[in-house]
Amino acid sequence: MSLVMAFGIKDMIPTMLNTDIQEVARMVEVMHYGLFPAIFTIGLICVLCRNESVESAKKILLGYIIGTSILMIMFFTVFANEPLMNFGVEMVIPDIIIYIGAIFGYFKAK
Repeated sequence: MSLVMAFGIKDMIPTMLNTDIQEVARMVEVMHYGLFPAIFTIGLICVLCRNESVESAKKILLGYIIGTSILMIMFFTVFANEPLMNFGVEMVIPDIIIYIGAIFGYFKAK
């Protein structure tokens, strides 16, 4: 998702917003450029912890699960009810897939 945020946001903006105001579109673009490194860092941490002890890896996954739970609440309460945004569940399918995978991995880790 972080790479989409970095390289594909300009193409996605027209489907994300219910406005043609250029300042709003630019604000969304800049916001996504700012989020890209944070999301990329989280992904790297999760990938690089694969060889850690199960206890450490589960703690990292739990942190990801808690943070993503808050993100999902924001998606489906704030974003879904914001008239400026054209938010739909199809926009966060990759996030949901990784979220479910993290939950599965947390409970199935041995």
